[in-house]
Amino acid sequence: MSARRRQARSAETDRKNRSRNLAKSPWETILKYDRRCTKAFGLCATQNSALGQLRPLMKVLEISCHGVPWLIGTVIWFVCVHKPEDVELSVNLFLALIFDLVIVAVLKMLVQRPRPANNQMDMFATVSIDHYSFPSGHTTRAAMLACFYIERVLINQLPMTLILTWSACVSLSRVMLGRHHVLDVLSGCLIGVLEYLAYSQFWIPQDKCLLWLEPYFGHVHL
Repeated sequence: MSARRRQARSAETDRKNRSRNLAKSPWETILKYDRRCTKAFGLCATQNSALGQLRPLMKVLEISCHGVPWLIGTVIWFVCVHKPEDVELSVNLFLALIFDLVIVAVLKMLVQRPRPANNQMDMFATVSIDHYSFPSGHTTRAAMLACFYIERVLINQLPMTLILTWSACVSLSRVMLGRHHVLDVLSGCLIGVLEYLAYSQFWIPQDKCLLWLEPYFGHVHL
């Protein structure tokens, strides 16, 4: 009787294991293909890579979308502007950048996906959470900024085209530098657009910006 029970338990365990393997198989296949594509497109991951001579240009793109310069630049923009509509834009841009940082940090902590094997940790101004790969923070920021400027700031076709081109180049550079997997970047584009759409629901209008900031910055330009 005990032998039959052991056989039954063994059969049940095998069945459960097969079910788990079947359930994991599609996702594992996607991740395997993702790693393969990431390795193939990491053309600037090192100086010895196929397009290693373009690595400095890729790093310029990396810095151009780093959170620190954008936050500092937005604060300088706020201090220098005098028009109420510019105050509204600078305040909301600053808060949108903070929103992006929080969302990316939370997702990185939850997923904790390692960066690609060919990545060199020589990034500008990183913190411990930057050791994780999903999603690409530069890509979410680039997509969110493109939406912000096209929707709220730019009115001519040429500047819109330029910021879309910059956003696409930043996203592409993340894979070429070996910083992120392809899936990290594709997801980052989607997350960045969703971030902007979500923040737009809580957009702080001009009158509230002026009302809230008057006691603190009224002597500057409000």
